[in-house]
Amino acid sequence: MSSLQEVRQNSASTLEQADLAVAGKLLPFSGDVAVRAIGAVSDLSDQEPLYAAAAGVIATGVLLRDDWTFQTGLRILASHLLATALRGVIKQTIDRTRPIAAAERGAYELGPGQRYEADFNSFPSGHSAGAVAVARVVARRYPNSSRLAMSLAAAGSGAQVLRSKHYLTDVVAGATIGWVAEEVLHALLTRCERI
Repeated sequence: MSSLQEVRQNSASTLEQADLAVAGKLLPFSGDVAVRAIGAVSDLSDQEPLYAAAAGVIATGVLLRDDWTFQTGLRILASHLLATALRGVIKQTIDRTRPIAAAERGAYELGPGQRYEADFNSFPSGHSAGAVAVARVVARRYPNSSRLAMSLAAAGSGAQVLRSKHYLTDVVAGATIGWVAEEVLHALLTRCERI
């Protein structure tokens, strides 16, 4: 496995160089048992587990005949769907080699979207987009859980960098997408409630 220092391109921007430097420092730890365990837990912020969580909240609301919980589940689902859609559009327009793939291949790429293999769709982080969108819904609906929800989203997002699946800017972009998705959905629902 090459180091990311060896695969840097001279034409890379300062931000890109910083991303590669951070990823290069973390790469040796990506195979550690602890990092792999953290990664497995962080996979709870992937699409399918978040859809399952939304379904669980919706079902709980139905079973308990609790409209607030039911509505929260619908908001979680809608925010996550919107974040996933936005993330998907951006992923199709940008090819970026994942840190671990760049090290294994000895080549790093960043350019217009032309490839669909997982190794080349690092930007932006879908885990981060979904986790932040869901956490924002929970924080808004249950303010006392705000710190916990946002901390879990941050931890799940940060784990993607630690395990060499994403660069730091991938995670920041994904988190921004999640934040915007929830904010847009909340604004739309608030406007509809006023009608």
